Amino acid sequence: MTTPDLAMLLPPAMVEDPSPLSVSTFAKPEYAKLTFTYGRVKAPSATWPVHCKWFKVRIPTGRQASALTSEPTLIRHELTVPSGKRWNVERDVRDPNQVVFTCSPPPGEPAAFDGTWSVQLELWGIEVNGGAGPVNITWEECTSTTGADGEYQERTGRGDVSKRDDSFYLHSFRPASVVINRNTKATLHWEGTPHAIYTMYYRKPDGTQGSSTAKDGEWTSTEDLVDDTSFTLKATKDSETRYLTTYIEVKNPDIIVNTATAGGLIRANDGITGPDNESPLEVRGGAGLLVHKSLDVGTFAGGTTTIRNPLTVKGDVTIDAGNTLTANGPIQANDDISLAPDKTIKTDNVNARVSGGKINVGDRLEMSPGKSLTTNMITANGDVTIHKDQTLIVKAIRSPLWEPLSLENMPAYNWDKAKLELSRGALTINGERAIRDHDRLTLDNSIGTNVRYLYRTWDGNNSSDYLAVVSSKNISPGNNCSWKISHLSSAGKGGPGEDPTDAGVDAGEPNTTIDEG
Repeated sequence: MTTPDLAMLLPPAMVEDPSPLSVSTFAKPEYAKLTFTYGRVKAPSATWPVHCKWFKVRIPTGRQASALTSEPTLIRHELTVPSGKRWNVERDVRDPNQVVFTCSPPPGEPAAFDGTWSVQLELWGIEVNGGAGPVNITWEECTSTTGADGEYQERTGRGDVSKRDDSFYLHSFRPASVVINRNTKATLHWEGTPHAIYTMYYRKPDGTQGSSTAKDGEWTSTEDLVDDTSFTLKATKDSETRYLTTYIEVKNPDIIVNTATAGGLIRANDGITGPDNESPLEVRGGAGLLVHKSLDVGTFAGGTTTIRNPLTVKGDVTIDAGNTLTANGPIQANDDISLAPDKTIKTDNVNARVSGGKINVGDRLEMSPGKSLTTNMITANGDVTIHKDQTLIVKAIRSPLWEPLSLENMPAYNWDKAKLELSRGALTINGERAIRDHDRLTLDNSIGTNVRYLYRTWDGNNSSDYLAVVSSKNISPGNNCSWKISHLSSAGKGGPGEDPTDAGVDAGEPNTTIDEG
C-alpha cells in the first residue's frame, strides 16, 4: 500500500538542465533534460541496507503551466546501473495528465542499497510547453528496512522544477471588435513575452499621436475614439524591439482631411463647421456654392454673413419679422422691388437709374430729412406728399396719358383749399377756368343774343390792344345788364375773324360774369 505521509527512504537527487527551464514559443521550441540519481542517499531515519523492488518518476503533462510537456512520447530515457546489476525502465503514457517511468530490478530480486552504489535515470528531449511556472515532479518507491524478505511499503516524495519565459515573442495582436461606435473605447489583445515592456501608440481624436503603457496582453484606450484608428504595439526586451499593428473602424466617424473629392453626394446630418468656432467655412472654386433648396446662415446669434462677390438669388429673399437688411452700398434691382402694405424701405440712398427698372411701392415711399431719391421717373398711382419745410425739386411733372395733372394743397380748413388742374391745355383753379396771357375771350350780355368779342389784336399795335364792346341794344337807365365772359381759344390758336370752333375749344365755356348797371 502507498502511504503518502511516509517519507521516502531513498529520496532521489534531481538535476534539471538548463536551470531554470525555458518555455517554448511558436518560433522557438525549448527542450529540457532531467537526471535522477537513486540509492546514493538515504533518509536520516533509515538504516543500511535498504531493499527496493522499484522506484517511479511521474511527470505532469499538458499545455498548462503546471505541466512540463505536452508531448510525452517525444521524451527519450536511459537507465545507468553499475556493472553486474540488472535493471529495467518502462514508460507509461496511458494517463493523458502524466507520463510514468518505472525503474526496477528483475522480479523477485529486490536490490539492496548500502550507500556504495546507485542507479541513474536520464530523461531528455523533453519539449517544454509554453506555460511559465513551477512544475511538481512526483517519485515513488517500494522499499523495506527489514531485509529482502521483510515488509515493503510504498513511499512518496516530490521535487519542483521551474519554467521561466526568457524568450521574446509577440503575436496574435487583434481588436476585441473590428468596428466600434463613435465616442467609445477600443480594447485590444495580444500574446507576448510576459517580462517585456509594452507601449501602445494610437491616433488621438485631435489627429495627433498618443501613447500609453500596456501589459498583460490586454489594453483599453484611454480616450473615446471618433475616427478610424490604427494601433501599433511596441514590445521591448533587453536590446530587442518588436512591433505589431492593427486597425479599428469607427461607425459614423469624424473626418479631418486637407482635400476631399466626392464622386457622389455628401450628406451632413448634424451640420458642417469651419476649423473652429472662430474660423469660417470656405467654399472655393470658380463654380462657387450651389444650394438647391434653402440656405440657413447665422443660426446662432452674434454672427455675420459677408458676401464679397455678387449674390444671385433666383428665388425670394425673406427677412424675418424684427430683423433688418442693411446695405452700406447701393442696392441694384434689375426688376421690380415690391413692398408689402404698411411696410417701409429705409435707406440713405435709393438709385433707380437703371434703364427699364423701377421701384414699386405698395404703400408709401418715405425719405428721411436730408436724404435724396434719385430716379429717371416717378410714377405715382396715389398721392405724393412733401412734408412741412421740405421741397420737391423736379425738372418736369407729367400726368399719365389722357389724364389731367392736378396740384392740391393740404390746408387746415377746407375754405383755404386750392386745387390746380391741367387738362387738355386748360388750367382750372378749384374747377374754374384760369385766363392766361394771349387767351381769346367772348362777352355775352343778358339782353341780347349777339356775341361781343374782346381780344388782343394780332398786329401788335399798342394803340388798339382791345376793341370796344358795344351793346346791340340800348340799356334803359336803372336796368342791370349782365356780361358773361367765355374762353374762346388759347394763345397761338385762332385769330381775328377765325371761327372759334377752329381752335378746338368750346366757345361757350363760361369763365366770369360781370354785372353792368
